[in-house]
Amino acid sequence: MAGTTAPPAATDADELHALIAAGGYWRLAPDWLPRVGYALPTRAVLRRVETGLMIECAPLVGEKR
Repeated sequence: MAGTTAPPAATDADELHALIAAGGYWRLAPDWLPRVGYALPTRAVLRRVETGLMIECAPLVGEKR
């Protein structure tokens, strides 16, 4: 199905889930990391990841962006 595209994601969590489902995550992971045996992430898990990333990306007190 070359040239086909998926509909746009409604939320960032949907987009992350689509990336993982499409296998796009694995190009970022080292080759020694197992590729099978993982559960599909739930919306709650994706929200926790999103929250954690937002906290990590927030400027520290006194830090300029």
